[in-house]
Amino acid sequence: MINYLTKSLEFDLIYSVNSFLYVLKGLPIFKDLLTEDVYKSGLLKRIVSAFMIVFLLARSLFLKFFYFFMILVACYEIFPDTLVQSYFHIYFVLTIIGMFINNKLLNTSKKKYFSIAIFKMNANKYAKSTLIWNQLSNLFLNTICILIFGSLINSPIIYSISLIIFTFFIRFIGEALNIKFYKKYHYVWYSNTRLYVSILTILLIIVCLPFINVYCSLKFINIITVICIVLGTISAKYLFEINDYRLMYQKIFSVVNVMNSKNDKDYLRQAMVEVKDKDKKIDSKKLKGKKGYDLFNTIFFERHREILLRSARKYSFILIGIYILISYLILIDSSFSTSVSKFLHNNLGWFVVIMYFVNRGAIITQAMFFNCDHAMLNYNFYRKPKNLLGLFKKRLLTVSKVNLLPALVIAIGNIVLLILCRNYDLLIIVSTFLFIIFLSIFFSVHYLVIYYLLQPFNKNLEVRKISYSFVTLLTYFVSYTLANVTVNSIVFSILGLLFTIIYIILALMLVYRFAPKTFKLD
Repeated sequence: MINYLTKSLEFDLIYSVNSFLYVLKGLPIFKDLLTEDVYKSGLLKRIVSAFMIVFLLARSLFLKFFYFFMILVACYEIFPDTLVQSYFHIYFVLTIIGMFINNKLLNTSKKKYFSIAIFKMNANKYAKSTLIWNQLSNLFLNTICILIFGSLINSPIIYSISLIIFTFFIRFIGEALNIKFYKKYHYVWYSNTRLYVSILTILLIIVCLPFINVYCSLKFINIITVICIVLGTISAKYLFEINDYRLMYQKIFSVVNVMNSKNDKDYLRQAMVEVKDKDKKIDSKKLKGKKGYDLFNTIFFERHREILLRSARKYSFILIGIYILISYLILIDSSFSTSVSKFLHNNLGWFVVIMYFVNRGAIITQAMFFNCDHAMLNYNFYRKPKNLLGLFKKRLLTVSKVNLLPALVIAIGNIVLLILCRNYDLLIIVSTFLFIIFLSIFFSVHYLVIYYLLQPFNKNLEVRKISYSFVTLLTYFVSYTLANVTVNSIVFSILGLLFTIIYIILALMLVYRFAPKTFKLD
């Protein structure tokens, strides 16, 4: 078992090193300096290996610390009077969510595919050794973070230890349930959208219970921890007794084209951009009177309507549920009503972050590339300035329409909340509504313009350009910075409107001038 664990970790390192060299070699500054011989250089590989080990460890620590830090900040800002209870409650429920969505045994990845299907590693020993490694590494990281952040809020050490144990054993339960589900239904549970959304919605509502002063008590958490120790032990025994991991992986690898997916999340995204046969038939009335790129875009939208609208609808239903919950809290608690009214008056910037996550621009551009552009970019006429600009305008209208669905839910939801808070100022209501709409348009433009100017995808729908990842990360940090700006909603709305108009004009100019050179296949 230890031998297989060592081999799998060694393979992971080699894969990471070669992937890093591949990306480095593709950067303009290193394009001429690094040749194909770079993969044969023992010295360079040792240097990069040492760097990757440090980087991967630092990244794991950072991401784990950032996760706990965000929970603490949210509790400190929203529930300062019940910091300890809210912190334990939110972390406890989020860990339960992780039990459902953070299963790794049946995840598909190139590394797993290469290890089992190509290099013929024993699937049972590989799965069990990686399970042990994931559990131990998570135990180490969680123990550090839980103890540090527990001490920051002055919580009793016994409760921190309880959370550590709970987190460790509940992962075994999640993996066992996922495999049980797969063996019965022959697919991983989170590919069932209805089940996935239902479970997440219920658990997210439970996360929000501190808003009505309802918490998972520390005594309750301790009781659940004891139950999880028993169930987790049974689950661990079940996982280590399974002897048909190879059969399960063979089925998964035959269903999922892992060579077109870096990991399971990418597979799910690819599934989003696949067209079903029933969607290929288009009502001829919708094409009447259209020509050129207007016709081209209409055909694309009609054939991919379900793809483009699916996630937008899902987010809209979740948002409706959240607004109904907030409306109920306003009606039963006058102090909560005051807090919501004050938030909508002075903290409109938080909706920049919300719209960043709600906007479907990233998924839509992937659909465009996978189902259209990866083939059309082989033709020179497709990349002529006028053609690119014409199609860009049509697509901008389409993307904006899709993103308006969740945006309208938020905009109308805010109006309802303002009215329930007895705020009937027409200027504030209108400005708040327009701010959300124009914010939605901004993100639609933003994702489309960086897609045209950076074109990050290769033929396998993988993001290969660091510049694209950097711009999306920068977008998030700017959004988060704006969330912490306290400005009157009317002023913020006017500034957002002006910025969006200027950004659209600049986007059109940049696409016309630079996209013919940047919008291509590498």
